[in-house]
Amino acid sequence: MMGKGNNSGSENSIISSDMKIRGKISASGGLVLLGTVTGDIKCSSLSVEESGVLKGNIDAESVSIAGKCDGQVLADVVNIKSSGQVSGEVAYDNISIEEGAKIEAQLGKRKPKE
Repeated sequence: MMGKGNNSGSENSIISSDMKIRGKISASGGLVLLGTVTGDIKCSSLSVEESGVLKGNIDAESVSIAGKCDGQVLADVVNIKSSGQVSGEVAYDNISIEEGAKIEAQLGKRKPKE
């Protein structure tokens, strides 16, 4: 995921494990979630780490989930790690799910962009 170069020049923003945020988040680059967010996130790439918790919707080019997500995920590329827990709905172009991931979500291909 890191080698694509879509975000060249952009740095990742980090929401640390001691942070709790309520509201919408928008970032032009990448975002690393170690803490808790209640609200929607729109960014180019999102990494929800093992300590990360998101209750809201995701709109991103690429999403990696090792923590907990509850909501709608819209992404070109979705990678759910073995420690990941996803509930809600996931719409993707490409998806990978590691053994051990807990998924209680509706999965489906994204509708083509016009």
